[in-house]
Amino acid sequence: MFKINVKSRLVVGKINNKKLRRLNKIPAIMRDINSKLILIQLNHNDFLNFLDKNDFTDQTVLFLNFNNKQYKVKIKSLQLHPFKRLIIHIDFYEIK
Repeated sequence: MFKINVKSRLVVGKINNKKLRRLNKIPAIMRDINSKLILIQLNHNDFLNFLDKNDFTDQTVLFLNFNNKQYKVKIKSLQLHPFKRLIIHIDFYEIK
């Protein structure tokens, strides 16, 4: 069971996402079971360490801790920088 702490992000757009990345955060989204879109951010180094230490597949189940609630999710897409070791964006979706 993999647990990751995430925070809400209130601003959207390319400029604001670049600012987040400079602060070592990954902009991400999560779709809950009702297909509601939730904007989140998570720590880049923590998530990269998580990927390095674990055998990760597209079927790996993660638990996101967000607003004192735990969401059971999988990763729908993971966008990586073409040549740097950076995660650009993550799309999560909640599962039952």
